[in-house]
Amino acid sequence: MPRFLQVNTFYPDYLADFYAARPHLQDAPYDAQMNALLDDEFSGTHIWTRVLTAHGFETLNVISNNPYSQRAWLREHGYPVGEKVDVAYTTLRQIHDFAPDVFYTNDVVTFHTGFFNAVEKRPPVVAGWRGFPLPATSDLSAYDLILTSFDRMFVEAKTKGAKRVERFHPGFPDSSPVLREPREMKYDVVISGSVTPQHLRRIQLIDMIAAMSQETPGFSLGLFTARAQPLSPLAQSMNNGARWGLEMLRTIRNGRILVNIDVDAFDGQPPNMRLIEATGAGAFLLTTHHPELASFFEPGEEIETFRTPQELAAKISYYLTMPERADDIARRGQQRCMREHAHSVRAGWFASIMRDALREQQCA
Repeated sequence: MPRFLQVNTFYPDYLADFYAARPHLQDAPYDAQMNALLDDEFSGTHIWTRVLTAHGFETLNVISNNPYSQRAWLREHGYPVGEKVDVAYTTLRQIHDFAPDVFYTNDVVTFHTGFFNAVEKRPPVVAGWRGFPLPATSDLSAYDLILTSFDRMFVEAKTKGAKRVERFHPGFPDSSPVLREPREMKYDVVISGSVTPQHLRRIQLIDMIAAMSQETPGFSLGLFTARAQPLSPLAQSMNNGARWGLEMLRTIRNGRILVNIDVDAFDGQPPNMRLIEATGAGAFLLTTHHPELASFFEPGEEIETFRTPQELAAKISYYLTMPERADDIARRGQQRCMREHAHSVRAGWFASIMRDALREQQCA
């Protein structure tokens, strides 16, 4: 049975909010903490440890920058536990003790080649996911395989030393409890996600929608971001703070329109996480147009798209007056997501990629 170790880093803001709401977990056993975190479905489209067990893998999930779960793991495995958890040391011990056949991470920047130089016994396959531009100093020469949805990464990851790059798409966690909950329309428009220097178009359009909401009687905007400083003063004043995991899915599900604006660097190439999360959750998605979208969802039938700020504003106004039409599109989009883009569907593809990578290393 192949052993699969997935090592993630989670947003520190998310971890702080998660444990603030669940202080009893801070000293809980490792498995209890990990199960609670995985149940919350933060980054759920990219977590594979649970679903891979049905495909014959023994798995371990690690959140390397989580001081609470990492301290519990050290304690339970007989290692000294200091006041501050050493992220690199703890992850190295986990690799040593679990002895995975596949090491897989969503953070190839933190777990760069220099990190693997300190691994006592290198796993047969070192693999990672990348869906965001790489820093100029990145070194991926330790990676046998990089998975991505985006064309840019095929060139960029190889330039940084990755041996092979393969296409893969995330999947919606189709066992999510959110799917059993009724939709409650709390906002006309919902926008949830980060605003950074990598999201200049997103910032521009959020500022536009915030102004639009003030000019339109009865228009309610649900804006949810952890750090709103790049936005206009008006948009900052309307921010409700971040929503994470299940609460994020509930939030985007409970808006009449979910607006998605991709990271600038990929020119809207699908599928980003929000495309899968929104349709899977049953939201009506209004997203940046891209010619490849039709390979995932049919524009106008399963999702809706916009090309310009003017088209975005016009379609928001139109669909707010046509809620039945928006609901029909949302329903068909969710059906398509569950049929083709669900976790249970993607897991078989992911398992095949990992087994093929193992076979290649064994034959090398």
